[in-house]
Amino acid sequence: MTHNMRKAILSSILGCFLFAGVFAQDCPMYYPDMVNAQLEYKQYDKKGNLSGSSVQKIVDIKKSAGSTEMVISAESFDAKGKSLGSADLKARCEGGVYYIDMKSLMSPQTLESYKDMEMKMEGGNLELPASMKAGDVLKSGDMKISFIANGMTILNMTVNVSNRKVEAVESITTPAGTFDCYKISYDVATKMMVNVKTKGVEWFSDGIGMVKSETYDSAGKLLGSNVLTSVKK
Repeated sequence: MTHNMRKAILSSILGCFLFAGVFAQDCPMYYPDMVNAQLEYKQYDKKGNLSGSSVQKIVDIKKSAGSTEMVISAESFDAKGKSLGSADLKARCEGGVYYIDMKSLMSPQTLESYKDMEMKMEGGNLELPASMKAGDVLKSGDMKISFIANGMTILNMTVNVSNRKVEAVESITTPAGTFDCYKISYDVATKMMVNVKTKGVEWFSDGIGMVKSETYDSAGKLLGSNVLTSVKK
């Protein structure tokens, strides 16, 4: 075998590894990859009564080598359909990791209560790796929000999400359809004027996002749920 032949074979093998490496670094986007795609949700209280709804719309997508960034406009409504306000959420996929904006964990009521104030945020991302399986432990996340009025900090809020775990990979059916999902559980500690501890379970589907979520108190009693009811592309 000549030197050139060995070099060609080596280059071919190396190319295969590099090609595989590119795919290994790919990660799913937990939102539809399409501007103007829209997700509609309904929220229910602990008794299963409708407590509100929300609409999330993809307003911008920017792609570069190995990275995708999205801006999502999220508007919330009360049980009677009155708007509680809107906020922009951000999602990013880079280097095989998907990053969730922790602002999505904040209740519409909280955002509405402080809508006239400036919000300064530190931290605020949760990670989902490209490859997950039941039993995987995921990274914790922290977020600090300062509410500012007339240049003065009026209130500080901290949110810590811990004990994140992939409980299962399972199929979930909602009014929007049937989706293959990762079931992820976690603990949330919120500190504003008082300390509140809750537990959460979320079901994420590749190319769609959150399909369903449930919130429990520290004793394990259901507080409410959020269900995907429609996907428009």
